[in-house]
Amino acid sequence: MLLAGGLFLLWTAYRAADGDYSVSGPWLAPLVVTTGWVVLAGWYLAAQFRTPARVEPTSAGAPHRSPGTLDGPTADQDATAGQTGTAERDATAGQTGTAERDAEPAAAVRWLPPVLLSAALLGYVLLLDPAGFVLASAVFFVACARILGSRHWLRDVAVAVPLAVGVYYGFTQGLDITLPAGVLPL
Repeated sequence: MLLAGGLFLLWTAYRAADGDYSVSGPWLAPLVVTTGWVVLAGWYLAAQFRTPARVEPTSAGAPHRSPGTLDGPTADQDATAGQTGTAERDATAGQTGTAERDAEPAAAVRWLPPVLLSAALLGYVLLLDPAGFVLASAVFFVACARILGSRHWLRDVAVAVPLAVGVYYGFTQGLDITLPAGVLPL
């Protein structure tokens, strides 16, 4: 589905140029993005058809142990442990059930980061016209980095500002696409 959608968008981007394939035209960005989409979708599709890693079958109810793991006795240890130890383990395994022991608790869903990222995106959209692309993008980048766990304000700002300025000039000067300048004299 991703590959079919990407091919359709690539064909649409190619047709939208109407024969004007100059480097500074607005056709370049959609063509580059959709080409990347098609390449990644093809790579993902090919990865789905690769042979999966071989999984060794396990006996019913017995957890799979790879050779050399230290999470339980080996077959040699079971044979030398004596009848008493083996019988006790078998009785205990029958009572508790391996499904209960092997089941890992599900990780708790963390709703706060997606909610905060959505709020930051909404703030970015509302701030884009009055503040301008560079300022709004830099604030958005720093806010997202903070929401996702970064605690280095100086590094975040040192990355956000040149990135926003570079993207602004790349689009306005390189691709001739207008972005809001806002309060900064750009």
